[in-house]
Amino acid sequence: MNNASQVLGFLTGDGIPKICAPVVESTREGILKMAEAVYKSEADIMEWRVDYYKDFHNIDETTRTLSVIKTVIKDKPLLFTFRTLHEGGEADINYNEYFALLSKAGIGADLVDVEIYRNENIKELTGLLKKHVAVIGSYHDFNGTPPAEEMAGRLVYMKSMGADIPKIAVMPKKKIDVINLMEASLLARERLGGEPVITMSMSGMGVISRIAAETTGSVMTFGCIGKPSAPGQIEVKKLKELIDGLHWKGKN
Repeated sequence: MNNASQVLGFLTGDGIPKICAPVVESTREGILKMAEAVYKSEADIMEWRVDYYKDFHNIDETTRTLSVIKTVIKDKPLLFTFRTLHEGGEADINYNEYFALLSKAGIGADLVDVEIYRNENIKELTGLLKKHVAVIGSYHDFNGTPPAEEMAGRLVYMKSMGADIPKIAVMPKKKIDVINLMEASLLARERLGGEPVITMSMSGMGVISRIAAETTGSVMTFGCIGKPSAPGQIEVKKLKELIDGLHWKGKN
């Protein structure tokens, strides 16, 4: 796809949340095998979790792998994500390498995930990326769920830092945490004038937030094909069935 406005239009077009399937393989061979599976599945988007890739330190090699992925998934958008250890990822790099990886290799994707709280000068990175791709600004909390007002504030802040779509994922400790996450999504949408957000409550307790994303205005939800990349992800086929079931309006 590789056109920021086209990708954003695709994500927000019909109101039904798009399903994104992460690929968490470490080798090019494994990545391409899973990319083929994503292409053949009901997933709308592939997320390449670059932090799992054994050659991510080599930007030229990462760029070549990305280029081949694009040929495999054809017209399905590609989300380029390096999730750092601090936010629940598989590997870590310093900010200079993070900046170089996203700004040089990431621009070949359709969407790039940027951890907005990674650096105080993050707006420089989002501004550079937005010349080429759509930017998903992200924040992850694997230890708990902040109050709804705080989460809504974080989503609004990420938008102000240059994110086209702000994303937040949190870990519930009790059922009310899931409700608070869903409330935060609605609050942020209201404060952003209806602009899109991506939100989810993780683990089995938070599954409803992944299924009922349309209700809270979240434009993307994550499902797995094989190995999940986060707690609570549902197989793509089952997730599609559940979303379709909630979207069914019945006969007038």
